[in-house]
Amino acid sequence: MWELLLNSRKFMIGLSIVVVIILLGVIGPMVTLNPNKMNFGALSQAPDTHFLLGTTQFGEDVFAQLCSSIRNSLMVGAFAGAVGTLIAVFLGALGPYKGGLADDVSSFVTNVVIVFPVLPMLIVLSAVIVERTLFLVGVLIALTSWPWAARSIRSQVLSLKEREFINLARMSGMKDRITVVTEVLPNMLAYIMMVFVLLTGGAIIAEAAISMIGLGPPHALTLGQMLYWAMRQTRLAHWWDSWWWFLSPGIVLTVFLSAVFVMHAGMDEIFNPRLRKM
Repeated sequence: MWELLLNSRKFMIGLSIVVVIILLGVIGPMVTLNPNKMNFGALSQAPDTHFLLGTTQFGEDVFAQLCSSIRNSLMVGAFAGAVGTLIAVFLGALGPYKGGLADDVSSFVTNVVIVFPVLPMLIVLSAVIVERTLFLVGVLIALTSWPWAARSIRSQVLSLKEREFINLARMSGMKDRITVVTEVLPNMLAYIMMVFVLLTGGAIIAEAAISMIGLGPPHALTLGQMLYWAMRQTRLAHWWDSWWWFLSPGIVLTVFLSAVFVMHAGMDEIFNPRLRKM
């Protein structure tokens, strides 16, 4: 199945784009100028050979800011995606496998969280908390993004727990938590991988959304923060005089998220039995 994934054109195209953007976020900050230092160049300087993406209204290098913003946005996305996946796996796998009260509690918690509108809740939480860091924003996003994944994993577990190899594990006296870790989750690894990819992409969107309205981490550059400062410092009538400032993070966000969903489409075609038969 993994060989089929590597032969999937959609997956490989999406993965290649994601890897290029990740490398830009990892290597770029090491070789570019200080993104926060003002007056490197002329104010609102258009892109040229020295400043590849021009400068801001304060003379800051937009390309240096973009590289640092990509790194920080990816850190928030990966952290929130990983934590959200862990919560979804814990509540969506262990409770339903044990059944009874454990399943009722996990389902109740999932249903309570899923009815809250995610973005408004993130906005309220971000507005209440004054000291917002990348870590804290990642935690807030992770705590609000997992319910749909937990419900999907729950349905998968309820199907797997009736299989013969699970019955054999029960008959051998294996404890429930050991059975879930060693027998159930390995058979769901492909789906959990897809959940992580989607949660990471969703976390990057959520961070950009709250940062664009001024509720992101104030002392760290992210793609959303770049868009926020571009909107705040350029008047609407003169946006196109500094188009390179806001267009570059917008393009990176669009391309990255499109690549993530292309990757997911390729993974779904391989890991989904119905699509794989087609």
